[in-house]
Amino acid sequence: MPPRHSKQSEIWAQAAYYAGLGFVLPAGLAVGYFVGWILDKWLHTAPLLAVVMAVLGAAGGFIEILKILARAEKDATRKDSESPE
Repeated sequence: MPPRHSKQSEIWAQAAYYAGLGFVLPAGLAVGYFVGWILDKWLHTAPLLAVVMAVLGAAGGFIEILKILARAEKDATRKDSESPE
């Protein structure tokens, strides 16, 4: 049986991992908006590209969250099948 300390560390590591997901979507949105804002200044199309790029950034962030969660689910399923109980 593994020591309690490693189990508790694993729980905190998982909590930090999933808490970090809350930053993926806003970061994608912010980066997309910033890139769109720069392009709008350059091409004089304000606010069209800022809005379009913000939506694309948010969509990219959402897709990244789905990929991370799918990978985490696959890892958890693999870990469960390997653990002897």
